[in-house]
Amino acid sequence: MANPSIMYGLFSQNSRKLQYDSDKVKVLGTKDGMINQINIGSMEDLESFHEQILGVPLLMRVWVELVRNDYIGAAQTTTPFEGDLALLVDTTHPMIQPQLEKALDEARAVLQANGRFCIELDFAQSIAVWLRASYPRGYCSLCRVRENKARLFITNYTQPAHCLDCNLLWCLLFGPCWLLSAPCYKLFRRIRCRDIKVNVHAPVVRRCVIASTGKIAEVAK
Repeated sequence: MANPSIMYGLFSQNSRKLQYDSDKVKVLGTKDGMINQINIGSMEDLESFHEQILGVPLLMRVWVELVRNDYIGAAQTTTPFEGDLALLVDTTHPMIQPQLEKALDEARAVLQANGRFCIELDFAQSIAVWLRASYPRGYCSLCRVRENKARLFITNYTQPAHCLDCNLLWCLLFGPCWLLSAPCYKLFRRIRCRDIKVNVHAPVVRRCVIASTGKIAEVAK
């Protein structure tokens, strides 16, 4: 994301195993799988995370799906893209670092007051813009993007329950249930935790390694 040149020299060309230099890239996960939440227990943990994440690329695993109707009212849909993506984030990019620094400053203030916080870095909008540009819709067609784990949470509490966010489906099908449950949860959440959301709008560039030459090339789709 944002700066493709940072990909050079980060990973080996071994196709069976992802090998990387831990001094050059921060991988969110373990050998058992990727994660999307960083738990903070103290101010020292937050400062340690700050030092580790800023200045090196951040590798995340996200799953996305682009679903499209060929024309309005079509019974069948097409899926131009579906699968896992390795999202490599340049944390020093001017469209990312200032927002991240501001969010961490707010988290420090909350910690100093012995409060709870949750920073949410949301990459979904950037991925959606890239997908729609890479797979443009035809005349009089509809498309939507489904994202999964395109968010990173840094918290000393819990993640917010996004299933209770107000949307058209909730209003049409579960309006009474939402009115009874969501406002109470959101009020409780507001009292218990300071939610700090960062919507990342940096551009996405897709690149891959050419096996024969080892060079990195941009992929149009």
